[in-house]
Amino acid sequence: MSQHALAEVVIDLDAIAHNVRTFVRAAAPAQVMVIIKADAYNHGMLPVARTAIAAGAAQLGVATVGEALSLRELGVNEPVTAWMWYPGEELESALSQGVTIGIPSLAHAEDVVRQIDALPGELNVQPQVTLMFDSGLSRSGVGPKEWTRTVDLLAEAERSGTLQVTGLMTHLASADMIAEAHVTDLQVARFNEAIELCRAQGIRAPINHMANTPATLSRPDTHHQMVRPGVGVYGVDPVDPPVQAGLRPAMTLRARVLTTRVVPAGEGVSYGLTWRAEKDTRTAVIGIGYADGIPRSLSGNFEVSINGTRYPQIGRVCMDQFVVNLGDADVEPAPHVAPGDWAVIFGDSGPTVEEVAERADTIAYEILTMPRGRVQRRYVEAPGVDFSGASSAVANTAEEMRALGEQLGKTLKAGTVVVLTGALGAGKTTLTQGIAQGLGVRGRVQSPTFTIVRTHKPGEPGAPGLLHMDAYRLLGEDVAESIEPGTYADPDAVLDALESLDLDADLQDTVVVAEWGRGMVEQLSDTVLDITLTRGDGEDEARTLAWEWVRGGPQS
Repeated sequence: MSQHALAEVVIDLDAIAHNVRTFVRAAAPAQVMVIIKADAYNHGMLPVARTAIAAGAAQLGVATVGEALSLRELGVNEPVTAWMWYPGEELESALSQGVTIGIPSLAHAEDVVRQIDALPGELNVQPQVTLMFDSGLSRSGVGPKEWTRTVDLLAEAERSGTLQVTGLMTHLASADMIAEAHVTDLQVARFNEAIELCRAQGIRAPINHMANTPATLSRPDTHHQMVRPGVGVYGVDPVDPPVQAGLRPAMTLRARVLTTRVVPAGEGVSYGLTWRAEKDTRTAVIGIGYADGIPRSLSGNFEVSINGTRYPQIGRVCMDQFVVNLGDADVEPAPHVAPGDWAVIFGDSGPTVEEVAERADTIAYEILTMPRGRVQRRYVEAPGVDFSGASSAVANTAEEMRALGEQLGKTLKAGTVVVLTGALGAGKTTLTQGIAQGLGVRGRVQSPTFTIVRTHKPGEPGAPGLLHMDAYRLLGEDVAESIEPGTYADPDAVLDALESLDLDADLQDTVVVAEWGRGMVEQLSDTVLDITLTRGDGEDEARTLAWEWVRGGPQS
């Protein structure tokens, strides 16, 4: 970022990853298509795409063909769907690069078939389209008058091998309004009928999707095989009333304080002098204006946060700057505001994007896409945790616990034994779920309460698998309780117990995570990490992880 930037948006990629993982869990077993149109709602298409895929998104969605091609040019090869284009627009580039094209009308269907038939040679990939069905939004999607002809055309094109119809999609009109559930009910019924009709005509339609952010969070009946969260990926809960899904805002908009001064009583501020000081008043000038995306219509109707204190904006918003009221000049001590300080318009430690949207009589979507012009973009991620030596970390939520586990999992090598000790509810299985994500193994990690030992195969050839066990139950209560503190179980007893279960796993090819394993499994490997988990008192949900390498380590 330029050192001369007076305003910036700070994008928290960890918040985006957290939000994507939230949708992945909410949608399961359906897949997640993360919507990154409009430069990822002004968060940056490429960083968000990479973050979303790493957090579990199966596909990406954009509005225009141009956006999809930009992703390909940036090296993003994951499945991408684009649904805004006009008949006659050139599609060969997109189709040849595996972009799935949305079909919103009969004219679009006819044009895509015509373009494919007119290609001088065969494409490297089979052209893919998604049939867009108008279930009630009346904006885009094939309507009733054209429906039968469009389905017949695409069914014939699929039978002939011209293209593949990946499925149907539709847009919900009011899924964010719980009181309007009957509208969504009608759209769900219509969409289900449309899918069945297509299948009756020979279109397999394997992956269908209609759920946006609110439907993903509040209407499981809309999930089908895939969901399409958009604004929720960026931390906005649009449901009325909110569903409290734990989404984390990802964008902070802030600008520098340029100067402070005292405006004498009776003097006006900014163009038109629409605000006048009733008494001597301290003010500050903030270096951002309507050229940078602050609506002039917000003049006198919003607040900023400077060093943790909110101050009202006064006078008209100008092209490059606006003024805030710091309070009466005769009140001591003076506010701690100085040139160079950051004024937060929305985001971290300041007003929420929803608050600004309410003041502007609009929606959070528009406010997120508002910053522009001279506003610089900067990305932040939580600092990585160093697992190479003895240390500790705090997880305030289950998601943070999984994130710590994921960081740890990415550092572990085959043959490592991880010993987890902690009371019931301390987060041992949650941490293991994160370790599994970091290792990239297959299958869902569950508490070993249900299965004493569970193996998870590697996600890629050559990568380590995961062996997750309840060591206490594996050896049996009598053996486990006979082990003196500071001593270890006979490794042959552990191996015999594992062999008796006829597991399809070699310890040297896996990472072993042993809950309740202290004193029982350390002799199985030359690389052993011991982790203790403790939880806060009372209602405190924070967990503390303390770890040390009993033997070996990342550098050994």
